Amino acid sequence: MKQENGKNGLGTLEGVFTPTILTILGVVMYLRLGWVVGNVGLIETVIIILLAHSITICTALSMASMVSNIEIGAGGAYAIISRSLGFEIGGAIGIPLYFSQAFSVAFYIIGFVELWQNYFPSHSSLLVGVVTWALLTALSMKSAQLAFRVQYFVMAAIVISIASFLAGPSQNPGEVVWLSSVGKVGFWETFAIFFPAVTGILAGVSMSGELRTPRRSIIVGTLAAIFTGLIVYLALAYWFARQATAESLLANPTIILDLAYWRPAIVAGIVGATLSSALSTLVGAPRTLAALAVNRLVPFANFLGRRGEDQEPRNAVFVSSLFSLLVILAGSLDQLAQLLTMFFLTTYGTINLVVLIEQGSGIISFRPRLKVSILVPLVGFIGCIFTMLLIDKLFTLATIAVIMIVYSLLSRRERKLESPWGDVRGGIFTAMTEWAAQKAIAMEYHPRIWKPSLLVPVEQPEDFARVSRFVDSLLYPSGRLYILSLTAAPQGDAALTAGYDEVLKPISDKKIFLRRTIVHTPSLPFETGLYPLAQVLLNAFLPPNTILFTISDDAEKQQQLERIYRLIRPLNTGLLFLHIHPKYGFGQERRVNLWLRDKSPNMNLAVLAALQIARNWEAKLTILRVVDEEREVAPVTTDLELFVEQARLPVNTAVRVMSGDYCTHLYNLRADITLIGMPREYTKMLSLSVDIPGTVLFVQDSGMEDACV
Repeated sequence: MKQENGKNGLGTLEGVFTPTILTILGVVMYLRLGWVVGNVGLIETVIIILLAHSITICTALSMASMVSNIEIGAGGAYAIISRSLGFEIGGAIGIPLYFSQAFSVAFYIIGFVELWQNYFPSHSSLLVGVVTWALLTALSMKSAQLAFRVQYFVMAAIVISIASFLAGPSQNPGEVVWLSSVGKVGFWETFAIFFPAVTGILAGVSMSGELRTPRRSIIVGTLAAIFTGLIVYLALAYWFARQATAESLLANPTIILDLAYWRPAIVAGIVGATLSSALSTLVGAPRTLAALAVNRLVPFANFLGRRGEDQEPRNAVFVSSLFSLLVILAGSLDQLAQLLTMFFLTTYGTINLVVLIEQGSGIISFRPRLKVSILVPLVGFIGCIFTMLLIDKLFTLATIAVIMIVYSLLSRRERKLESPWGDVRGGIFTAMTEWAAQKAIAMEYHPRIWKPSLLVPVEQPEDFARVSRFVDSLLYPSGRLYILSLTAAPQGDAALTAGYDEVLKPISDKKIFLRRTIVHTPSLPFETGLYPLAQVLLNAFLPPNTILFTISDDAEKQQQLERIYRLIRPLNTGLLFLHIHPKYGFGQERRVNLWLRDKSPNMNLAVLAALQIARNWEAKLTILRVVDEEREVAPVTTDLELFVEQARLPVNTAVRVMSGDYCTHLYNLRADITLIGMPREYTKMLSLSVDIPGTVLFVQDSGMEDACV
């Protein structure tokens, strides 16, 4: 594996574990954990810590499973999602993820500013924030390896600060704060403020393109950091509850300074933790942006995706730092905490969903070295969604809406986004189709579920071009079209494929279900090969239920159609024989005449076809019948009007009953298309097609239709 064999790059400790644990043990631990204990008490704090870590542990295990299955390259979480669900979904999640990472930089810097002002209240918070931002930007522009190696000193400072806190004096003369009666906000709002403490699990993953052994480093480093952070947070939560009262914990955000054995150690730890978290995020966020730019998912892609000779994405670093500066100028710590919680929960939920889909679909390409139970991504995904809804339903919906908008914009790009490594979206729909097919096959067919499913046999693309307008009128909006082409052209004929692409484009653009089958038969006559192939298609899952043929004015083709007619007629399928008038075509598409004989065996398909055509043409539908005597006109008219109501035909459907000779009336009444039952004699059908003024459609029921259900 290419990425596993590289000798240069960051190792597990410096590239994953250190930035991840330093991001976890950051501003929330020092400046908000005591407040959380004071607000909800130790018992609920432990629940919050375990709940937050259960989500991140499930996400980390899901992420580890994916990383052990694919080479993710640069981009971290975005790369994991896009390589499974495609660039569009990857971008829809990756772009909000990038902004959440950029906002995290501001979150950590604002935390540092709060501490600074505790010592120097006269200093401008804006000035301190901007100066800190400038120094971190300069360091991140220099080198990722240099930025990460600085973190070893920060790690030492944090360890010393925690030891100083645990050795400090107690200010609690009473019992441990198991429950709090002075809380100001609810459980879920408190959870939202705490959750950014555990969002650091992506710090190491974001550096996937810089790691020496990405698979091993991401798995080992991330899981080790999460469990280390869990132990530290549980221990410190207990110590806060033991060492101070609920009132003092709630009133003083920097109470950890007063509880320390040596105050400067805490200060050094806070400074190091907040600044190192900001630095590692400022190093990671540009990698996500650069990966998005390389895949052309963001504006100014050439500029943002460009790297220097040392492979540092400095343009992306510069833009990311500007975003964080804007947030520093406008944000507050608690507001940012809730915003980041929603963004990161969305990303975590999607990572779990990716593994759930890959594992649940049963595709053989999902063979991770690290296998996890399907319950892991399921719990992680559900936990993320429910947590988002419990925190803020409105913002959850807004977050989903933003993702859908970004996805829609990426899907409509002029240049189609094609993944070189493929994705599993096809596998998702295949699995869904297989499940639905089993359910559908097990259920008895009923005419109520009938909809037009048309098989059109053709020899050349231009044969379909002649009937494409009619096919569109019959199928839109939810019918199915099967093109069966028997051709003497050689296999892989590019001109033939291009011809079908062109004539079928109007159908595919309307999102009508379309399947094209081209059978190359150099020595087999069209009508000979058609019969067995039609039987195969009619016995497949989701088969066509109607076959369309056209009646030509050419004598030789009429003879060929007669042979096909005799072969095809016994099949259990609806038949449509269309004769397009050589002069008038489909006319103005305003009048549809449907001739219904009494007790006609072809009535149902004729009614349904006429209804579809009239709807799509916005034409007037007229039902006609001829009776022998004038006295029959009134009662038959009443019967047909009742049928119009039972069949729920359009309210403007006209009924016309006439007495006399059937053929005389048929030949004298012009329409843009006339529908009649199919005669048993082929010669009769030919003569009618010539004598009827305008285009005519002959219809034969299959027995599977019912116009009144």
